[in-house]
Amino acid sequence: MARGLSPPLSWVNPDNVTPMDALHQLIITGRWCPYCNCETMLVAGHVIYAHWAQQPERPKFLNKQYHRCTTNPNHYVGTYGDNITSLGRVADEELRRLKQEGHAAFDPMWKEKTHFKRQKDAYRWLSGKMNLPFSLTHFGMFDAVQCREAIQFSLEHRGKEQTD
Repeated sequence: MARGLSPPLSWVNPDNVTPMDALHQLIITGRWCPYCNCETMLVAGHVIYAHWAQQPERPKFLNKQYHRCTTNPNHYVGTYGDNITSLGRVADEELRRLKQEGHAAFDPMWKEKTHFKRQKDAYRWLSGKMNLPFSLTHFGMFDAVQCREAIQFSLEHRGKEQTD
């Protein structure tokens, strides 16, 4: 597909979706690069991390697949254990950093059970704070603005609880 064109709606399964819904679905599932407005392709980890490929002890992330932009090789996202399903939207370097910061601010609240007993409860709280559907509340799906917002909410919530 040529750069700058919209993806075909046939790439999206649900019936009765608008073109914007279809495009958003492709973006949050790693099949469309929102930076370059083009499709992605699955590539092996050694393609993303070529500088690690020759190491004597091969890091496990080299054995994964990644959805990578067909235009800019610095825009990519990893996959779950099935090596097909993306962890979320394609990210540039800034967004990957923000996702890591987001998890660092948010995850201790449920992992350490200091604020929430379960991960699901923590994401349900964040969903309400961000006014997003629960199904779209995941750092992997967030853009940079949403990541910053989630970080702020998380840090404020953690600080509030520690001072009470």
